[in-house]
Amino acid sequence: MDPEELASILDTDRVWSAYAMADLDPPYAAHAEWLAQPGAVVLCYRGFAPPVLFAHGEPGAVGDLVSAVQPGRYQYALLGVHRALLGERLRSDVEARMWRMALPQGGFVRTSAGDAARLSAADLPAVRDLFSGEATPPDAFQPSQLEQGCFYGVWEGTSLIAVAGTHVVSARRGVAAVGNVITRKDRRGRGLAKRTTSAVVAELLERGLSTIVLNVAMDNEPALRAYRALGFMPFCGYYEGVGQLLPGPALTEGNEDVRSV
Repeated sequence: MDPEELASILDTDRVWSAYAMADLDPPYAAHAEWLAQPGAVVLCYRGFAPPVLFAHGEPGAVGDLVSAVQPGRYQYALLGVHRALLGERLRSDVEARMWRMALPQGGFVRTSAGDAARLSAADLPAVRDLFSGEATPPDAFQPSQLEQGCFYGVWEGTSLIAVAGTHVVSARRGVAAVGNVITRKDRRGRGLAKRTTSAVVAELLERGLSTIVLNVAMDNEPALRAYRALGFMPFCGYYEGVGQLLPGPALTEGNEDVRSV
């Protein structure tokens, strides 16, 4: 399948497939490996170590596709029905229940960005300093995101005390994923995450992006409150984790239309 055929499958659920839709195009496409059948795709995104495993589509077709995924260590983002297909084949080291949240059309509740400032690649050292001081820094941050995406931060002197940004942005597909949101521990409870995230979302909407999503742990009540206050709503629950994918059964007869893209 060519990228537009893959896009037509992913577009049947733009919110769940937002990251994968962005991965169809540069600069992300260089790291994306696809398995596809009519109505289903499995993506192995190798821009991270370990690579990220994602699935979308009818469970029977996804089951055929995941049986062709090479064993190894993966990060994964999987709906419950697709996580169940892997069963004992996926041995998780860590796994969390997550919400994929989305901003409904016209649902943005803008809050004052206050002193949130647009960040650029030149601010990478300060961003790294903030992230490195956290016990659980953002696990999907890459320096290239500062230049390719949209980031805002709050400064205190020469130090960043809060940042919000994006994981992926694709003007061609009309999608963006908000992420890399963090406030320094001793400055939390002041609404800084809400202000920086609001600034990011406002710019994404000004760019005309129609699908804006984010991920949050189901038990992260402060983050859920902040995102809801901006207009985001839970769209679906899913499993996010890291684990070892063991060898699977060979493709059965009749699955010859599984194609690597």
